[in-house]
Amino acid sequence: MLQKGTESSAFQLYNEIAMWREHWTQQKQKPPSKAIDALCDSSARFYPNIRKLLHLLCIFPVTSCTGERSFSSLKLIKTYLRSTMRENRLNGLALMNIHKNVIDIDPSEVIDMFAQKYPKVPLH
Repeated sequence: MLQKGTESSAFQLYNEIAMWREHWTQQKQKPPSKAIDALCDSSARFYPNIRKLLHLLCIFPVTSCTGERSFSSLKLIKTYLRSTMRENRLNGLALMNIHKNVIDIDPSEVIDMFAQKYPKVPLH
């Protein structure tokens, strides 16, 4: 990203940040509130360092608990459904469990869809 010890790199980043701020003050729309949205709105041509920093911000977990939670969730899912699960289904369930705040699924709708698809399966 930036070369260590060069004043020109620090100056370049400073100018890039100033241009980024100016860009969003001139826009009619609100600036992005999420790092992933800002990454999508950033231009690699005009803001290469900001884009790299936003990319790093998007891929690093907020805390170590995020990574640990995903592993504990995966362990619970694997233990419960190990014998009947294929990898594709396991990955989908793991992602749904880890990122449950992002998805909006009503359990009653899932049950109704399952009941319509498999009407002869007893649901107890």
